[in-house]
Amino acid sequence: MLFDQEHRWRICSKKYDGSFHRLWTCAYPQQMNSLFSNEFMPHLSLLIPARTKVVEASGKNWSSPYDVIACFFAEKYYQVMVLLKEGGTEYYCNSCTIAKIDEIEREVNFVDLDVDLLVDASGAMRVVDQQEFEDNKFHYQYPAAMVDGVLRDLDDLQKMASNRLGVFSHKAYE
Repeated sequence: MLFDQEHRWRICSKKYDGSFHRLWTCAYPQQMNSLFSNEFMPHLSLLIPARTKVVEASGKNWSSPYDVIACFFAEKYYQVMVLLKEGGTEYYCNSCTIAKIDEIEREVNFVDLDVDLLVDASGAMRVVDQQEFEDNKFHYQYPAAMVDGVLRDLDDLQKMASNRLGVFSHKAYE
């Protein structure tokens, strides 16, 4: 794996009104393990190395002490951050618009749609920020088809996590 400028990508999330939300400043394309079936295969996955700077809309910067794999899926209203923690793999699943992948600029862009699914190393799940999703759905007048897609895909994510399918398979990152 080459960790150099030539191979570096960025991941940028915005809010529905177009305002900046968060930027991962450094990520590198990965090949996925053949254990994924086509149905659950990410369209693109990027390794975010430990200690990569993440910039928030507030101007605050932070980083993770562990590697993260960002998985983006074709035609899905989510992306999954696989948190490769020493004590066990965890997952932060963002509900978002379908990612736009710019191979020329080496950048992935998506709109954060608030509601998220957290899956800890034991497989326990927790849906967070539901009220924020409900509030913003009204405030920004999210299209009905997008709301339906987010809710459907959130349900699908929970089923995948429960059954340890796709990115939730323990064997995928061993």
